Amino acid sequence: MARDYKAEARLGQDPFKTEEQVIDDGTQTFAELFETWQKKAAHISRRTGALRKAANVKLDVDRLKIHVLPLLGDKPINQIKLADIANVRDQITRGATRTQKKTKPRGVRRVSGGAGTAKRTIGILSSVFAYAVEHELLDRNPCKGVRLAPSKSNERFLTEAEARRLGEVLKNWESRANAKQAVTIIRLLSLTGARRSEISELKWSEIDFDQGFLRLGDTKTGMSIRPISKLALDLLDLQPREHEKWVFPASTGPAAYQGLGKIWRQIRSEAGLEDVRMHDLRHSFASFGAAKGLSLPMIGALLGHKSFATTQRYAHLTNSAAQKAAEEIGRIVGDAMDISPR
Repeated sequence: MARDYKAEARLGQDPFKTEEQVIDDGTQTFAELFETWQKKAAHISRRTGALRKAANVKLDVDRLKIHVLPLLGDKPINQIKLADIANVRDQITRGATRTQKKTKPRGVRRVSGGAGTAKRTIGILSSVFAYAVEHELLDRNPCKGVRLAPSKSNERFLTEAEARRLGEVLKNWESRANAKQAVTIIRLLSLTGARRSEISELKWSEIDFDQGFLRLGDTKTGMSIRPISKLALDLLDLQPREHEKWVFPASTGPAAYQGLGKIWRQIRSEAGLEDVRMHDLRHSFASFGAAKGLSLPMIGALLGHKSFATTQRYAHLTNSAAQKAAEEIGRIVGDAMDISPR
């Protein structure tokens, strides 16, 4: 170690500076910066400083490897300008970076492009350059000022008639041995507004049958306590305890239940709901609550939102419920006081 230090000193380097403290001389490529960011910063949220979920980190790293490294990998980071970032955006939007990636012996992940993918990828790329600026490798983040497509709302809400159709199909499927767990999971997603993984990977230790809560230890926003209905609790109580950890265990091995996606696609097709994603059951839960006059903070608590801004997307639904309530109250008061428009 001493010989290494002396060798670095002879080359004019400061051997006691950490990797992050070394000022880039213009030769460091984006690929080298990306490798450092991946090791030292990808797992930490820039917004909160909290550790990120490994699955989300992997998704971000894969996006950069697929969409950005082929375009910017060999370029020195101090030569990357706004125009280069705009080119990355345009290439992803056009689908020029789309590819297929083998995931399992029989599995293939198809990576497409589009404006949404470009927006998400540039957001991650900006975090990489923000890391470089923070450690004095760059003076400015080249992603600042790049124009991105506006966010599109993908929320799809079930009507009561569509919910009834879905319920009828689920009843027809519950007698199929290979679909019982999937049917129960879909029903619970509808009854709780939980995210898919929060139910399919639910642990017995996370259910508080006495108080009527789910006490989830690992969600998108960290630990979360969710009140749930008696009907949802009853469904959970009826679930056979075939595994000491998982409420819905896999048919083989120690993992949680697999195969929900395939059965969901068949069920929604049979119900005539081909455009409904599983995540839309969460949106529908919120819309039914808003229709009954629940406030935004209450809806946020039921969904496990930590930020009010996340719940704000349902504001138009609560406004509609408030309008109906105002109409009803106005009718009652108008009748009582014999008020009529002149």
